[in-house]
Amino acid sequence: MEQKYIDVGIPTAGVPQLEKEGELTVLKNQLIGLDFHWRRTIETKLPGEIMPGGDPVYRVIDRLPVETYLECVVGSEMNPAAPIEFLKAHAVISRSWAMGKISGQHIADEDGKIDSAELLINWEDTCDHKGFHVCADDHCQRFQGVQPMSDSLRDAIRSTEGLCLYTPDGKLVDARFSKCCGGRTEVFSSCWQPREEPCLESFDDPWCDLSGLPAERRDSLLKTILKDYDRSNGGGYSWKTSISAEDTAHNLRNKFGREIGGIREIQVVERGLSGRAVRLLLKGERGELCLGKELMIRRLLAPTHLYSSWIDIDSTPDREGMFHINGRGWGHGVGLCQIGAARMAMEGHSFEEILAFYYPGSVVRS
Repeated sequence: MEQKYIDVGIPTAGVPQLEKEGELTVLKNQLIGLDFHWRRTIETKLPGEIMPGGDPVYRVIDRLPVETYLECVVGSEMNPAAPIEFLKAHAVISRSWAMGKISGQHIADEDGKIDSAELLINWEDTCDHKGFHVCADDHCQRFQGVQPMSDSLRDAIRSTEGLCLYTPDGKLVDARFSKCCGGRTEVFSSCWQPREEPCLESFDDPWCDLSGLPAERRDSLLKTILKDYDRSNGGGYSWKTSISAEDTAHNLRNKFGREIGGIREIQVVERGLSGRAVRLLLKGERGELCLGKELMIRRLLAPTHLYSSWIDIDSTPDREGMFHINGRGWGHGVGLCQIGAARMAMEGHSFEEILAFYYPGSVVRS
């Protein structure tokens, strides 16, 4: 099989700090978790050919074989000690997604974005980058350099080499995934362009609800499958938070450049098929604004991001000026649910069964 290469744009904290270590390049200041609460700088060891990036954020480009990229990605997204059938499933979807970018099959467009006085509809797609195929952060797929290679991770990559996920008509599935769907997956159009992608459907998912497990088993499962900085919210199936009316107005002004005065009311006026908020109506002292899609909503209602937009929010602030939010899920909820898929693997399901569940109608082949 012909060797395929992928160009990965890597964000750094300031000027890249690079050193050679044998065949690897040590990057001492890679940024991870851009604009998220777990944002930090880490040291990574990069395989491949290192080149300067022309982007003010993504200052390093790593060109490397796709299979080497997958070893880094699957081990960066999840704990390499996760069940092998889950790692196989993740290798297939990460390969499918990467090949879609390299081949140009998955192209972003601006159709459906709206920027008017009373309506702001926007999103970020994984094809928005220029000068490289994919970035190294959660915007695309996590790429944190060479990862500890457990036997299961090594076997998962090698045993699925060349396998991708295809639609019934032979196109690569745009294999999106998120950390925890919260009990129901979402459709493509709720998060990105106003169209539907094959094999990305909305359906009930019982696998990521860990509430029925004994606490010891739940904690052990999360420790086995998640990175340490991903375990702070207990898997993200359900959560609560609050934001003040003042901070909401501040976020609207500083993140989106809009000013409608003090926020008096927030209404969810459109939801996706899973229940995730797709549009919010904000009523302020000096006007109204309707805002979406899900990522915009998540950014508005938190210092960085809400875990997801599957929320119920008080329509008016309380006496202390706070909006209270009950939420479900972690991420956009489209495609594979990582926690649910890992639990399926732990309970004996094969990677083919996992992929068939999360991408209905898809075909796994080389």
